[in-house]
Parts: sequence; structure tokens; C-alpha cells
Amino acid sequence: MSAMPGHSAGTESRGLPEASLSDMKSAGIKKALYGNLSVILFSVAAFMALVITIYTSVTIETSSTVFRENISERLLANSRAAAGLVTIDELERLQSPYDVERAFYGRIKARIIRFAGEAHVLYAYILRPVEGGRIQFIVDNEISDRSLSLKSPLSPMPAEVREAIESGMAVVSVPGIYEEGYSGLLTAYAPITNQAGVVVAVAGVDISDEQILDSGRRFRILAVMLLGSMAFIIASGLLSFFIYKRKEDVFSHRLKQQELMSRLAQSFISTEDIACLITGALETAGQFLHVTRVLVGRPEKNSRVSRPEYFWCAGGKIITFPEIAGFNELIETSFPAVKPQDELIPTLYVADAARIEKYSILGKIGVKAFIWVPLYVDGKRWAILSVEECLRPRAWTESDRSLVSLLASVIAGAVARDLREQERDAARIEAERASKAKSDFLANMSHEIRTPMNAIIGMTAIARNPSADLERKDYCLRKITDASTHLLGVINDILDMSKIEANKFVLSPIEFNFEKMLQKVVNVNNFRIDEKRQNFEVYLDHKIPPFLVGDDQRLTQVITNLLSNAAKFTPEQGIVRLKARLEAIEGQYCVLAIEVSDSGIGISEDQQKRLFASFEQADSSTSRKFGGTGLGLVISKQIVEMMGGNIGVRSELGKGATFFFTIRLEIAAHTEQDSMLAPGVNWKNLRVLVVDDSEDIRLYFEELASRLGFSCSVAGGAEEALRLIKEDRPFDIYFVDWKMPGMNGIELSSRIKEDRHTKSVVIMISTAEWASIEKEAREAGVDKFLPKPLFSSAIVDVINQCLGREALVAKQEGEEKQDHFENYRILLAEDVEINREIVISLLEPTGLEITSAENGAEAFNLYTKTPEAYDLIFMDVQMPEMDGYEATRRIRQFEKEYFAQTVSPEEAHKPVPIIAMTANVFREDVEKCLNAGMNDHVGKPLDIQEFMAKLRVYLKGEQ
Repeated sequence: MSAMPGHSAGTESRGLPEASLSDMKSAGIKKALYGNLSVILFSVAAFMALVITIYTSVTIETSSTVFRENISERLLANSRAAAGLVTIDELERLQSPYDVERAFYGRIKARIIRFAGEAHVLYAYILRPVEGGRIQFIVDNEISDRSLSLKSPLSPMPAEVREAIESGMAVVSVPGIYEEGYSGLLTAYAPITNQAGVVVAVAGVDISDEQILDSGRRFRILAVMLLGSMAFIIASGLLSFFIYKRKEDVFSHRLKQQELMSRLAQSFISTEDIACLITGALETAGQFLHVTRVLVGRPEKNSRVSRPEYFWCAGGKIITFPEIAGFNELIETSFPAVKPQDELIPTLYVADAARIEKYSILGKIGVKAFIWVPLYVDGKRWAILSVEECLRPRAWTESDRSLVSLLASVIAGAVARDLREQERDAARIEAERASKAKSDFLANMSHEIRTPMNAIIGMTAIARNPSADLERKDYCLRKITDASTHLLGVINDILDMSKIEANKFVLSPIEFNFEKMLQKVVNVNNFRIDEKRQNFEVYLDHKIPPFLVGDDQRLTQVITNLLSNAAKFTPEQGIVRLKARLEAIEGQYCVLAIEVSDSGIGISEDQQKRLFASFEQADSSTSRKFGGTGLGLVISKQIVEMMGGNIGVRSELGKGATFFFTIRLEIAAHTEQDSMLAPGVNWKNLRVLVVDDSEDIRLYFEELASRLGFSCSVAGGAEEALRLIKEDRPFDIYFVDWKMPGMNGIELSSRIKEDRHTKSVVIMISTAEWASIEKEAREAGVDKFLPKPLFSSAIVDVINQCLGREALVAKQEGEEKQDHFENYRILLAEDVEINREIVISLLEPTGLEITSAENGAEAFNLYTKTPEAYDLIFMDVQMPEMDGYEATRRIRQFEKEYFAQTVSPEEAHKPVPIIAMTANVFREDVEKCLNAGMNDHVGKPLDIQEFMAKLRVYLKGEQ
């Protein structure tokens, strides 16, 4: 830039000179003034005309008001003058309709007529109030047949008359408000009072208010015309200006919106986190629309609270949503759950939510106006895009709705892509996890199966060694039995898991004695606890009903599994506790709470999450210190839930674990337990001394003695026991703990038995195996042994035995154990030779005659030749040539034809009982056997007790 004349170049500053800036500003102002000069001048002229019009309108209204007030004052004065036209005496003489005929009535009427003419009123009249809120006209100025007099009927009392009577002053009606039947009349009433000040009559005058009303209407019409004309002139002038500006603004806004929509679409073509992309898009749209907040909300199922998945709030404020009842239902009723077939996404926009009852609940979170667009992902409603205005109602434009719809479409597409990527990644991770879990499971199963198999094979080889002595062989057989039992448990777990996976796991409820069931569980698990010299404590709530209805075998399985785990993961001399208590009685059902706790290694929080999952273990490595299939807890969870309960765990690493579960069982109709006490014995005379250093054991005996009614003393050690014996003569029965501080149970028993004249019975109680202490205890004089943990039924049984019931019990048990079937013959259909040998060997002591068949066809032929020769058939299911199902069906068909040929009922041969003998133990397998015509089912491997029970039922008819 060259220097200006008269100035040096050094005075030029960076940028434009100050003089140039000032000139530019002035030029801008002038351009704005010239460009809008006509609008400015028109606006000034219109404003001045508007001021003049308003002033004229106010002046006219003031004049009209003054005119109306003058009319009202004149009318009130006329009513007061009319009140003086008649005296109190005259009024008192005008009482009856016949008084109208009297001469003085005519004089009064003449006065009224003359007054109305002089005062220029339409009507003048005198009336009096009567009872019931009505009025009686006395005289008026009318000379036609419409005249009102004492002969006229009573009329309702107008409000102005009542006001005049109550106030004692003249009143005037309001123009335009008329009495019924008297429209167009302006009325004034003046009270007529006697000397006592009581209103005895009212004088009224009427004039036409047509002129007043007509003048007021004309004044108002004139004012409105003036205001309307000026408003029209101003509006017409400004409208063209605003239309032009609005078109310019709309065009500019649309251009900006197009640019925004393009940016929004392009912003999602990015590898950035989806949450950041959506939040950024919400912020951009919210700022452009100038709204309070924009959010993507997912209605929560079965919840009263709805929270946003993504949100943006003006000013950066975080808005917390309170509970809104019915919000989710509002979303569901507003938009379809599935995207419409026409692919048009529905949009809901509300300008004022408070005016629509359906959306009034949104006022609780401050929403005044909103636009809702559903986000459909893979054709299903995933969330709602909500653009909300919380400050005031807002009329949404088509441009607003288009922008929100585009934003919803872009977000839905981005979410769909993200969800598919997440599902793909999750599926891959889950597949890898499942593959690893099953691989680990198969490795563990291989370990769990091979370990007992190795023991079986190894011990068999040792037992077959010719140099092995008898004791060594017995040892090997015991180990083989233990390994076989463990192997059977592993197989049963796998079968149970298969049932659960196939949704074929069922319960078989029966009536059972809860305490007896728990006692069997304890006896089965005692040896594991004894091996590690652990302390085993059992608590049984005596409030639990003695007899319940449920699947006692499955319940036993759950408790056994928990006790086995507790013993496994608890170190030597640790503590294992079993507690069973009554939680609630619900009609014919009871809820039991059972806990198994230990002082073992504990379980971490992460491990606890996987405990009850299929094919999962807390430690799944094959080199883990503790064995196990890892299926026990999964099966236990299924059993507990099928019994109407829940199972859980509380644990910390290094602080042991507590597994707890609840079950809901029916209370058996047979609720009263048979008396455990020996008949004919006066238990009140029985004296028992319990010697145990455990306070819980002493309290348990005292509580039992209180319930059964016998005398029981307790001592915490041998010295205290000897003192009680010395002070209070010998007791009848002594329960002595084996291990006690100081003098142990063996020594105490020896001291008790020193007196040879007493017939006291010493019963030793201990967690140790009886075989390990029996010799020493017998030498000390111990008569009987009772293992811990103690049960009330076991204590009472041993007392009954001591009181002489022992022989009877032994005789009954002996009779029950005698199974002799010398006079019976069965047919055994089994294709595996070793299985036939096992059955024949097990049944050999019973004297039962057994005929074998190697397949179903042979069994059918043997039976049909001599059907009377067989009392029972044990039928394997899977056999060559003909399976057990087909053989059974053919036997039943043969029997049907055979019985039809019977000559007489005496010669009839009953259908032979057929019992399936198979390893297929699923419920559908049992039902398939029954449907084929079989009577019952026993599973393999054979349980000899169950096998003998079936023989007693079907051969001897025992139940």
C-alpha cells in the first residue's frame, strides 16, 4: 500500500489504518439505512398512527362510561321518587286482591301513571316481598290487560330486589344483564321501610337500555375498526420484510443442515469406539437444534427405571432420570417391536407433552417437547433416539424431523455393525472357551476313570500272585471294591449330566424319614472324614417333620457331594459341619435349609462364578492336587432347583467355604413318628450319665432326655464323672467319649466297671473306627459303641437294646435278612457271560433255581415250552438276534393266546412278572420297558439289595 498524501510511510500500521476502519463502519451503517429506509419510515408512520388510534379508543370508551353512569344515577333517583308515591298506611290497606276494586287503589294507580309520564320511564310499580323468596306485585302504571296488581300470581324474587331489601338502599341492574322475560330493560329498585326500619315494599322503575347498549357497541366497533386498520397496515408492511428474511434464513438453515447431515454420515466411517462416535453425533445434532438434551435410551425389561445408553446434555450437565412408572409401556405402545414392512421408520414428535395425557408422565423428568425415533437393529426395536426440550414447549419443523430421522438411521446402522462384530467376537471367544472347557473336562474324565481302573487292574494282578497270602488278597479285594465304587460314581455323574443336557432329569418322590436319610449320608461319608482325622459336627433341628415326601436318593446325592467336597478340600484335623434346620412351614409343605461348611482352602470370587457351570471346575488343570469330575455341583444345582430351592456358596480363600441350599418338600400324612422307646419300660426311672468334653454333645443329650422323659446327668471330664458317681450312686447307662483331656474314656470305663456288683452299661462314643479301639475298649469293660456324629434315633436304639429290646430287634432283623427261595425258579436272559455268572453267584445262597438264556429268542422259546415252570423273568434289553423289548412283547402275546385256551379259571396261568435288567436307566428307558409289557426295572451295575427286594416283591408278594 502506498502512503497517503501528507503522511509519511512510517505512520502506516499493520493491517488497515484506523481511519479506513471508521470509514468502513460508517459505510456499512449508511448502506443498512438506505437499504431499509422505506421499511423504517413506514414503521415510524404506522407506530404514530397506532398511538393516535389507541388514544382515540380510550377517549371514546371514557365517554361511553360517563354516559352509562349518568343514566344509572338518574334511574336510581326515579326509583327513590317512586318509593314516595305510596304511604305505609296505604300499603297496609292493600292486602287482598279485592282491594284492587277500592277507590283509594285507583288514586294510587293514577299517581303511578302520572309519575311514569313525568319521569319518562317505561314502567313504574310497587311490589312487596312474601314468604318463600317470592314477590307480590301491588300496583303499576300499565293500563292494559298486562297490568300487574294484587290479582297477579306470585313471581320469583329478582336478585336486585333481594339486594335492595338486604342493603336497604336503591340498586340498579347492569346493562345487558336482564331478568327472565324482561330483556332490553334497565331496572332500579328502591326499598320502602316503615318506622321501625323494616322493608315492607319495593318501588321499581324500568327504562329501555337499547340506546346505552347501542352506543357502547358503536364505540367499541369504532375502536376495533381503528385498531384493526392500523394493525393491518403495519402487518402488511412488515410481512413482506419478514417473509423475505425468513426465506433467506430457511435457505441458510437448510444449507447448514445439509452440511451437518453429510458430516454425521461421514463421521461413522471410522475405527473409533462406537460410544464416542454416537456421543459426538448426539452433541453435534443437539447443538445444531438448540435443544436441552439428546439421548439414546433402551427401556429396561421388568424395571421401573429407564436409563440412557448414550446421552448429551446442553451445558455438559448430567441428568439423572428418576423412576417413571409406565415409561417402558409408553415406548412399546408408541412403536412396533418389529420394523414395518414398508421400511418407513415411524417418527413421533410432540410440541407440548403436558397437553397430551398419554405423554404427561414425561413431565416428571422435565420434558416439555420431544421427537422420538425408534432405532431398529436387524429389524427389531433396539432403542429410542429422543431429542428433548426441557425449558418450554416447542413446535418442531419438518427440517428438525428430517435431521433426527437421518441421525437415527446412521446410529442404528453403526450399532448393527458393532453388534455383529461383538457377536462374532463373543461367539469366537465362547467357542474357544467351550472347546477348552470340554477338552479339560475330557482330560479330567480320562484321569478320573483311569485312576480307579488302574487300581482295579493293579490290585487284581497282585491278588492273582500265587505268593500273596490271604490277608494280602483281602486287602486287594477291599481296594478293588473301593475303586469300583468310585468308578461307578464317576459314571453315574456322567449319566446324570447327560440327562440334564438332554432335559430328561426327573425326580422320583417317595415318603421317607428325614433323620434316617441324614444318618445314612453321615455313615457313608464318615470314612472319608476319619481318614483325615477331621472333626465332624452335625446339627439337626428337631422341629423338622420326621416324615417327608420327596426324592430322598437325589437329596442324599446332593448332601453327599457337598460333604465329600468339604472333606476333600479340608486339611487334616480340620472341621466339617452339617446343619439342617426348618426355615418355614407353608401349608402342607415345609422349607428346609441345609448347610455344609468347612475350614478348608476356600474358594476365590472368580472361582465361585464358575462352580455351578457345566464342564467347569474351580481348578481344571489335570495336575491339580484334588481330584473330581467337576459335575457334582452342577447336578446338585439341578436337583435343588427341581425341589423348589436354590443353592449358593460363601467363601474366602484360606478361610473355608459354606455351601447352603434350600428345598421345599411335602409333609407326609404320616407325621407322627413311631415311638422309639422300649414298651413296658418306665423310662422315668432310667438314670443316664454322659461324659464328654464337648459342650454341644452334653446339651444335645440334655435336650433329648427332656423330650423323651428320662433322667440325664452330664460331666465335662472323667474326674467330674467319678465325683457324680460317688455322690449319687452308680447310673444305669454311661455314654463315655473316647478322647478327653486328662483321663480318657478307656480309663474311665475301667474305673466304672471296677464295681462288679453293678449292672451298668458303658457305651463308648467316638468319631474313631470301632475296629481300631475295640480290643482295648472291651478289655476295659465297654459294652457297646456309638459312632459320632450322634442322632437321636441311634441313641434311643442303643438304649432300647440295653433295656432288653435288643434280642427282639435282632430277631426281627434276622428274619428280614433271611432270603430263601428254594421253591422258586427264574429265567435269566443275559447275553454277557460274566453278568450271568455274577447273578448266579449272588443268588446261590438263596436256593433259587436259575435257567439262563443268551438272547431274547432263546428266552422266548424256553418260556413258551413250559410257561408254568417259571415264576419270574429277568430280561436284559440289549441282546443279539432278539432284544428284550421284542422278546417281552412276544411273551405277552403268547400268554394272551395261551390264556384264551384255558378251560376253567382254576387252570388259568397268571402272566409271568418280567423285570428289565439293563444299564439304560433314563426315565424314558424305564417307560419303554413298561410299555413293552415288563413289570419293573433294575439298573446295572446290579445293587444286590435292590435285586433281592424285587425278588421278595414278585416272588413272595412282600411290599
